[in-house]
Amino acid sequence: MYIFLASSPYSGSTLLSYVLGGHPEIATVSAASGGRREGRMATYRCSCGRVMHDCPFWLGLRDEMRGRGYTDFALDHFRLGFDRAPGTLRERLRSGSLHWTWLEDTRDAALKHVGGRATAMATVGRRNADFAAAVMKLSGAVAFVDASKERMRIRHLERNMPMPLRVIHLVRDVRGVAASALHHASQAGAGTEAAAHGWEATNGTILRHLAELPSEHHTMVRYEDLCRDPVATMERLYAFCGVDPQRAAAPLAGGGEQHLIGNQRRLATWSEITLDERWRIELSAEQQSRITAIGGSAYRQLYPD
Repeated sequence: MYIFLASSPYSGSTLLSYVLGGHPEIATVSAASGGRREGRMATYRCSCGRVMHDCPFWLGLRDEMRGRGYTDFALDHFRLGFDRAPGTLRERLRSGSLHWTWLEDTRDAALKHVGGRATAMATVGRRNADFAAAVMKLSGAVAFVDASKERMRIRHLERNMPMPLRVIHLVRDVRGVAASALHHASQAGAGTEAAAHGWEATNGTILRHLAELPSEHHTMVRYEDLCRDPVATMERLYAFCGVDPQRAAAPLAGGGEQHLIGNQRRLATWSEITLDERWRIELSAEQQSRITAIGGSAYRQLYPD
């Protein structure tokens, strides 16, 4: 089973990926279609601590994917993203968010037979399914968790991937996301309001696409609930993933070596799950009010209380 962990940045997806990956029946590499690593492989480390191209897991996965016919598979770029040129107007028109599902349906129908788009999207879908199958084979798992940040990934996976898809929608209070963005300002290049707009756009798109799936194929979890009651939250998520909750150790208590890529947080050593609500003292009342207003209907739906 392919489980997509959908979230906006700074919502705790690396932490949740790590906890899920601690279950013996779940495998994850966190951000499967994450950033490209060309030119960085000499120092780019797996979460196990090894340089990625010296890690037995990744070398085994490379050989497994090439054995499945993906002779172009390389550790510096998996080619699992549906966006061929992220951020460009042409790519947005080809496969990006158009803000309305009916307009995206119209776009996809119109481009179905243009320039081999349908074949290209199906090829990426199969590649993702084979990647997940290869990771599960090497890990002895029955479920694969993908925490990529591709905004349209739910729609494209559901339509193009020959493997059952389930979605965990991880959300964090928009004020917490905005405050975390400030802590990473040198990387994000954005302030609190820009981060809030990104939160609204990402979660609005996720909610739109989840509405197209059967209700039993997706679930929502708040970062705050995960931190306040990790045991009960994880029991529910393990059941959703189709694995036995009784086989899991306590969150962060075990699970063996993992091989996560993406966010720098993958290199951290977690001993406990703690709730980060620094925004309560770092953001003024005026900032908090402005940020929640930007969160709009998505915030009201996800945090009705």
